[in-house]
Amino acid sequence: MKPFEILTTAQLLKKLDSYKYKQLHVHHTWKPDHKNFTGKNHLALQEGMYNYHTKTNGWGDIGQHVTLMPDGSWVTGRAFNSTPASIKGWNTGAFAVEMLGNFDIGQDKLQGAQKESILELARYFSKRFGEKSIVFHREGPNVAKTCPGSGISKADFIKEVRAVGKLYKDVADDRWSIKHLEAADKLNFVNPDAEGNFRPKDPLTREEAAVIAVRIYEATTGKKVV
Repeated sequence: MKPFEILTTAQLLKKLDSYKYKQLHVHHTWKPDHKNFTGKNHLALQEGMYNYHTKTNGWGDIGQHVTLMPDGSWVTGRAFNSTPASIKGWNTGAFAVEMLGNFDIGQDKLQGAQKESILELARYFSKRFGEKSIVFHREGPNVAKTCPGSGISKADFIKEVRAVGKLYKDVADDRWSIKHLEAADKLNFVNPDAEGNFRPKDPLTREEAAVIAVRIYEATTGKKVV
C-alpha cells in the first residue's frame, strides 16, 4: 500500500503551487462519516478508502487526491500529477477532494476546522484558476447524486469562499478603491462594521466624518485627543 501523509492547509497549498489545474472537484465521502472519525485514525480511514477503491471498484489507485478530515487536516491520496477518478468526463486537469462526512440534510454538519480548510482551499483555487474552477460533484454531466451533500448550498459556499481572507466581505477584490480601503484600515481611519462589511455605497454621516477627521489628526500630529 502506498504511504499517505497528513498535511495542514498551509502545507497543502504550498505543494499545490507546483501544479496547474482546471477544476477543484468537491465531494463528500458519505461513508465513512463523522461518527467514524476518532481524531487519531486519519491514516486508517484513508487506507480503508484505498482498499475499497482498488479492491472493490477495481481502480488502480484511490480516487481522490486528498481527503479532508473533520479536524481540518488533509490526508494525501492519489499523486497530485495523476488524473483522479472524480467526475466522469471532467477528470482531466482536476484536483479531487473528498470531505469526510455525510453532508446531506439531517446528517453531519460542515463546520469548524473542516469548513475553514475547504474554504481556504477553494479560495486558493478561485484566486489562481478562477471562481468557475470550483465544482461540486453533483454539477457534473448526468450526475444524480447530491454530493457533496444536500446540506451544502453551492451559492452560499461561493459567498463564503469570496469572504475568506478579505478585509471587507462586501467589497470585490477588483473594486477600484480596494487598495485605498486597505490602506485606510491599516491607518485606522476606517474599519469594517460588526459583520465585516464596509458598505461602500452608503452615505457618510456627519458623526462618521468627525470620527475620521479626529483619527487623521491624531495620526498626523501624534497627539491623542480622544
